[in-house]
Amino acid sequence: MALIAPQQVTLYQVDDTVESESFNNFLDAIDGSYCTFEGGGSKDPNVDGQYPDPQPGGFRGYLNCGGFASTKVISISYSSNEADLTSKYAQRQCMEYIKLGLQGVSILYSSGDFGVAGNSGTCINPRTGAFNNGSTGTFNPSLPGTCQYITSVGATQVLNGSSVHGPESACEKVIFSGGGCSSVFTMASYQKSTMSERFNNSQTVRVYPDVSANGANYVVAVDGKFSLTFGTSASTPTFASLVHMINEERMAVGKGPVGFLNPTLYANSQVLNDVITGGNRGCGTPGFNSTIGWIQ
Repeated sequence: MALIAPQQVTLYQVDDTVESESFNNFLDAIDGSYCTFEGGGSKDPNVDGQYPDPQPGGFRGYLNCGGFASTKVISISYSSNEADLTSKYAQRQCMEYIKLGLQGVSILYSSGDFGVAGNSGTCINPRTGAFNNGSTGTFNPSLPGTCQYITSVGATQVLNGSSVHGPESACEKVIFSGGGCSSVFTMASYQKSTMSERFNNSQTVRVYPDVSANGANYVVAVDGKFSLTFGTSASTPTFASLVHMINEERMAVGKGPVGFLNPTLYANSQVLNDVITGGNRGCGTPGFNSTIGWIQ
């Protein structure tokens, strides 16, 4: 909010006090056609919020379909794991993100704070497919950050003794920037010419994150007390603020918003800094080490 002032920030809140929600509920609310696309999505009681909610304290209204307009930049600082949901469920949402992108909406998701592991550091047991709440197992990619049609944002940090103008490192302080290879989504055309085999030997799957921003030592105030916070939950709205400012300058000269960012970002990598130190360890492995060649 401070970066884009005096422009305003819109808060979308999806949920009630007794029932969790899903990204489907949010997408329903900003695009009424999504409520019925491919049979509708907010119907699975194990994933999607069900409304009216009969539970005590639940929201008594009906599922919102298109009741809210979308802003031109949407930053979301939480996610699921690909392994939490079916491929069909994930693919349906991914199609909605490209639809929004074509309408001039930039969608940014945080890549996670546990390196190559999933939420809360969970990895996948290769024999059973279940989650391991420990330090071993198969990498557990984030969702929807692996969808080809959103911009996934990781985290960097300023090295000790360095200035903010010096080279940054992948964040390894308190959190490890989420990233890796999708198990659901194929590689988009904008990545094919830039991806090093070091990171993606198959050269066929989506790799994330797309960009990163500082994710360490944010000063926050809660109830008059200051503390430091870390994570891609901070780096994502920071990068989203830059996208908003780009839109503001474009609109000032009669142009439209940038919408889906990734093809332009990958085609103009010279406008970004290549992070070549640090890594994102997890699941009992070093994860992926930063080096020249992720985006060349």
